[in-house]
Amino acid sequence: MAKAETYTIPHIGLKKEVHTFEYHLKKEFFQKHENELLGDADVHVKVLFDKRSTPYIIDFDIAGKFTTDCDKCAAQIPQALAGDFRVYVKFDTEADVQQDENLEILFINPDEPEIDLESYLYDFVNLSIPYTRMCDDPGNTPYCDMDVIALLNKLQQPEETEQPTDPRWEGLNKLKDLN
Repeated sequence: MAKAETYTIPHIGLKKEVHTFEYHLKKEFFQKHENELLGDADVHVKVLFDKRSTPYIIDFDIAGKFTTDCDKCAAQIPQALAGDFRVYVKFDTEADVQQDENLEILFINPDEPEIDLESYLYDFVNLSIPYTRMCDDPGNTPYCDMDVIALLNKLQQPEETEQPTDPRWEGLNKLKDLN
């Protein structure tokens, strides 16, 4: 198992087998990409690089946590993230020209000695962020802002005010009662 310092895979010198790389992404990585959503993050990415056949296969296993605002009470809460992604690496002599809008296929020049994973790490971690970010059990966690929860509960309750009925509608209400 290789402990990676950079976000590249030196594929030319590797044997034709499955290789494991690990990346530990922290606050500095996401600040470099100016991502405010993952400002305080601790993400572990395990990358399996399968060089046994072409196209090469790169599997990303993402797990970690980050601090974010709760969608309900707006308090700062720790939130878990997880995801699995796969990328196929194909060789093309015109890889610089070749563009694929699909993240699943990476075209590289056969003479390129390394595969740069930094943009894939960034994109896949962002795709692993949960769509809704809320306290696990609102009101029963130390992070939850109970003042906001109480105000939301108060605002959800309908006001019981008697509104005068317009006399023009009374005839229609009688028809409604007949059904």
